[in-house]
Amino acid sequence: MSDITAQIDEANQQAIQIMMAGQPVWIGCKPALEVIPGMTKNTVLHAGPPISWEEMCIPMRNGVLGAVVYEGLANNIDEAQSLVDGGEILLAPCHSYSSVGGMTGITSASMPVHVVHNRKYDTYAYCAPHEGSSPKGFGWGTNDEETIQHAHWLEDELGPVLDAALEACGGIDLREIIGRSIQMGDELHSRCVAATGHITRQLAPHIINLDLPTSMRSRVLEFMLDSDIFALHVVMAAGRSIIEPAKGVPYSSVVTTMARNGVEFGIKVSGLGDTWFTGPAQPIESIFFSPEWNAEVAAPDIGDSSIVETIGLGGMIHAASPSYANALNNNFADALAKTEDAYAMCVSEHNSWMIPYLDFKGIPFGIDVRKVLQLGITPILDTATVHVNGGKIGIGEARAPFEAFELALKALAIEWEVTM
Repeated sequence: MSDITAQIDEANQQAIQIMMAGQPVWIGCKPALEVIPGMTKNTVLHAGPPISWEEMCIPMRNGVLGAVVYEGLANNIDEAQSLVDGGEILLAPCHSYSSVGGMTGITSASMPVHVVHNRKYDTYAYCAPHEGSSPKGFGWGTNDEETIQHAHWLEDELGPVLDAALEACGGIDLREIIGRSIQMGDELHSRCVAATGHITRQLAPHIINLDLPTSMRSRVLEFMLDSDIFALHVVMAAGRSIIEPAKGVPYSSVVTTMARNGVEFGIKVSGLGDTWFTGPAQPIESIFFSPEWNAEVAAPDIGDSSIVETIGLGGMIHAASPSYANALNNNFADALAKTEDAYAMCVSEHNSWMIPYLDFKGIPFGIDVRKVLQLGITPILDTATVHVNGGKIGIGEARAPFEAFELALKALAIEWEVTM
């Protein structure tokens, strides 16, 4: 057993070194059909592990139908329903297309997607932009006319302006942005105030100088300034680009993906490539935006945004973001305890991303399936909360289910030819 343990430990070091060496650069914001490999006009991507149309939660189904209408494949929701029921719309996880998506994760051909290039390993990843401060959006599981019109605005103005500004500035180094933002109080999931500020500051001069109508440039800047969470989906694409080259390291038990679709939570493990291991999506411990909402009307945990926890951010580093801990009605002692748990389940610490409140200790990095089960602790996932029928209603946190990690470890044991 000691020989196999040494092999696993060595493989885990190799996997985390690959991830830590990643150099994600935000280089564009282009239509999904142009840049996502394999994307087609009748494809709609969703968050989490694979799931059938019949099993999807209502917010995700709403988003799919809205995207079909938005794409002009149907004139209304009823027609969209008929197309989906008839199998004419290809539904697939974002992760199967080198992508990630917030909440329901709905991504279709015409939608703009952030393009992030991991220059160290020449991998690309994609994520549709955050839809803004409104409680409506395909990501939030709504599909009314307001939602669809806003999606067209993202396509017609936000995407082209961002793309032109990114070309003008030569791209934005996200490894640096993430490191600096952690030191300014972001956990880079539910709090992205510093990261959004950094991105906006870098892009604003180039947006101002674009040869485009003043009103168009102003609307884009106002949109970015109005949403503190804007940077999240850029960081998500960075995370997706970082984990890709770490897949397939023999003997590694490091988690390379965590994602939720509102019904199931799934993980992938480096040593087992692209195989999903799933468990039930968990309830969210939420802070609701209105007293009219409560846990009874809250959908289970959903979204690909847990890619940020996979690379050590979000719920893994509450100690880096006391203000977010306070937003959850926690104190710093609570935040510190959660972060100490995260260190206990990880292989190592990041060599560049550091927590100032912990004397600049590197963030916990490289979730180890073995340690999760040995400790009886699963990762905390920061998140937003959607209504069971769609619409954003709160923020909160959820725990990943043990079942996914148990199944992964059993599969690893078979791969390692050891008896558990």
